[in-house]
Amino acid sequence: MIDYLTGPAFSSLVFYLIPVIFVFWFVGSSAAGILVSTTSALIWTLTDMISGPSYPNTVIPLWNLAEKLGIFFIVVYILFRLAEKEKALKFEHGQFLSILDTTDDLIYISDPESYEILYANNALSNLAGSEIIGKKCYETLQNVQKPCDFCTNKYIFGENKGKPYFWEHWDRVHQRWYRCVDRAIKWPDGRWVRYETAMDISESKKLERERKNMLSMFAHDMKNPTLVAEGFLSRLSSGKAGPLTDKQLNYLELISDAIRRVGKFITNFLEFSRIESGEYKTVPAPFDLTMSIEKNLEALRIEAEKKNIKLIFEVIDGRTAAVHADVTQIDRVLVNLLDNSIKYTNPGGTITVTLSDRDKDIFVQVADTGTGIPEEHLPHLFNPFYRVTEDSKGSGLGLAIVKTIVETNGGRIWVDSIYGKGSTFAFTLPKYRTN
Repeated sequence: MIDYLTGPAFSSLVFYLIPVIFVFWFVGSSAAGILVSTTSALIWTLTDMISGPSYPNTVIPLWNLAEKLGIFFIVVYILFRLAEKEKALKFEHGQFLSILDTTDDLIYISDPESYEILYANNALSNLAGSEIIGKKCYETLQNVQKPCDFCTNKYIFGENKGKPYFWEHWDRVHQRWYRCVDRAIKWPDGRWVRYETAMDISESKKLERERKNMLSMFAHDMKNPTLVAEGFLSRLSSGKAGPLTDKQLNYLELISDAIRRVGKFITNFLEFSRIESGEYKTVPAPFDLTMSIEKNLEALRIEAEKKNIKLIFEVIDGRTAAVHADVTQIDRVLVNLLDNSIKYTNPGGTITVTLSDRDKDIFVQVADTGTGIPEEHLPHLFNPFYRVTEDSKGSGLGLAIVKTIVETNGGRIWVDSIYGKGSTFAFTLPKYRTN
């Protein structure tokens, strides 16, 4: 529906048509000129055949005049068709704007240089409460005296021209949440302008916030009973409440394992809730990532040995790797990635951790010879609550937390996997520099 905006203005077409008319008129190379000249040549040839050569002096001027008249009528026809096209474009323009006026979403178009509003639909005009066409968008919509700090023009022009940009915005003027889609389009006069659609998502944001609060309270309420249950199970398993048979001890171990999983889910959920609410603070400091990896590998070695899994640690170039990040949070990342690798690697497999010092960052890989992950799941693997299969153990929050931690500490993380052969999780962290 926006394609109508990309057509050139009638005035610009006439401008480009002027040199064409000039060439047609003075050179006589138009289709009409060729047709007239060819016809005259045939007539003269027939005249020669019937009565011999005869070239009246008046013939050539007459044919030149006919040639120019033919060109003139062709130009008039072209201009007539262009006028019809412009009229049709204006009609489509009006129809399109009428459609925009029927939606509840806020829509406006503005000039990226002057910030003047060129168009606003009824929904936005009613919200603004006054005529806003021709006024500055930042003054009218945000009540500020200079272009907004969060203006998205830098994301929709230049190399991104024509591509949509999605973002969410809290409108402090009207106290509402909006999900916005911005893009650069061509206005009828040929210039590129800013086109924005804003959907009110305040109610869904409110429901989402209430849901998170409810789940957070539920997790807090579940944490204490879980700790109490673990304590009593530990006392029973140690025989402090009386002797137990091997079968009873086995049952207690199964119960204890289930409670530990519940406790881990609650811990992950509370941690993820803190991340989403902005309460999760990062305290970066320089530390040796090599020592951190060695420490966490040693802590998980017993679990790996239970499945006869070999743990390998390789440091490229044999150098220490100093990073600038939150050591406690990075330990959390390493434990999660290593624990997942142990969980999904078959007995007798191998887990290899590789660390290398690059120019601007430190690069870490955790590769295993496990079951691997189907390709269709890879794009969603770091999404909250996402699990590859319904019967997968865990909450689906671990990798979401890992991704947030790595990115909060200035790095990035990704995964490569071949189903049936294994997976490789890789992440980077900013290198510590003394200056």
